Amino acid sequence: MSESDYQAAIDELAPRVLHGLEDEAGRTELSRLLATSAANRRRFLDHVSLHAMLAQEAKAGAFAENKLAFFDEMGGRPPSKVKRFTRLWIPAAAAVIVASLLILPLLPTTAVAALDRVIKAENAGHDRTYRIEVLEAGSGDAPERRDDRGRFPVGNHLDGATMWLRGPGEFVLRQKLPDGSTRVMGCDASGSWSLRGSGPVHVSDNPGRFGGWVFSKSGEFAFLDLRSQLEELRRFYQIESLDRSDRNLWKLHATRLSSNERGPRDVELWFDPQSGLLERMILRQLPRGNGGPRSIGIVLQSSDPLPPSFFSHDHHHESGRAVLKEPDR
Repeated sequence: MSESDYQAAIDELAPRVLHGLEDEAGRTELSRLLATSAANRRRFLDHVSLHAMLAQEAKAGAFAENKLAFFDEMGGRPPSKVKRFTRLWIPAAAAVIVASLLILPLLPTTAVAALDRVIKAENAGHDRTYRIEVLEAGSGDAPERRDDRGRFPVGNHLDGATMWLRGPGEFVLRQKLPDGSTRVMGCDASGSWSLRGSGPVHVSDNPGRFGGWVFSKSGEFAFLDLRSQLEELRRFYQIESLDRSDRNLWKLHATRLSSNERGPRDVELWFDPQSGLLERMILRQLPRGNGGPRSIGIVLQSSDPLPPSFFSHDHHHESGRAVLKEPDR
């Protein structure tokens, strides 16, 4: 396009956008034109300034019975305080409008598009640190006894736990236990592992041997696999709203479509609309066939990079700790 073509396109789109008459495709096209050159942005600023000035004059009554009043005001009279104030805020308002149009194509415009952006960010493999908060405890009934649960079922001690995530299948979960010890379990590219207190490290070549409840559909707490949880929101939930929340985050609310599906009944998540980074997730009315809380919150603590070896058990204990290889099962 030549410069005159650009100007003609801006002259056509700008008034419609400023009057709220243009659709999303037109606003996106104007954003693209503005990102092309400074000359295009200056052209648009002329439209913004004229639009703002005319609106101000109309509100002041300049277009009343005396049709020449507006042009008289543009003559040699000293500007009033209102005029001076108007000339100050017009450039500022114009800059805000230009900036808003430039980032418009970067922001999701529907709830489904927003969820897709969050899923894409979650699948990017960046390191994240989350804190788990129990918002509503379970009934207090002990879960059915099973040989593979041990003394402290994982789901009964999630409050205050920390979870680290990286690529698919890479996680570490650390939680405090009632006896004062700390349990750390995780999974890396070579398998899964678990250690408690000063005891030996239990390792397995099976990624689901320790912490398999995180990633297994039939496991106890598959909702902690955020990638799978987000994908299930798209398949099995009604995405009901896309709202702005505090701290410049956007909020999604989802309700499970069928009681036949596993997973929480209601899900809320807050995310950065430009990066898609998930900052907070609330899961309400969790299935309780295996005990555990009814509702939890998962809150982002950090997105700083972690050491390369962080998801290996060696990173979480001193050298010389006994390591026991567990049989696959």
